[in-house]
Amino acid sequence: MPQTIKRGLLRLLVASLCIALCDSFGTSQDQHEGFWMMLQTVQDIVAGKNLEQATRAISPEATLVWGSRMENLRSVVSGEVATCSLADTSYRGIAVQGRTNSSEDMGFIVLKTVKADTTVVRYHTVVFLKDSAGDYKISTWHAGDGRQ
Repeated sequence: MPQTIKRGLLRLLVASLCIALCDSFGTSQDQHEGFWMMLQTVQDIVAGKNLEQATRAISPEATLVWGSRMENLRSVVSGEVATCSLADTSYRGIAVQGRTNSSEDMGFIVLKTVKADTTVVRYHTVVFLKDSAGDYKISTWHAGDGRQ
């Protein structure tokens, strides 16, 4: 078989594989859209923005565990409880880990935030569950206090 035909077939094979992989990645992204929306909501809460929209993604009975305290998460995010806040724009360098279970009805996100001068690290663990409508809602948020 001439070299040009071999190269042509090889290119066609590689292009077909790339299209198949890209198509499955797109499908995977679509299937996990709810998870990615939860990640954006968590990042918005930490950044102190879109809080009204973020509050809708929080279960009414959701709790925030902060040190030795436990508060209603919606009340903290909406500002009704002013003694603690998840919003802190002095943190930078967010690192994220996250996962859903195989049935994708629950998941978690772990956020690591670092002060701009890198002296203080804060971790957030956020657990979310699907409600009866099939939407993810934050059920528990455990936040480090960011003190050394």
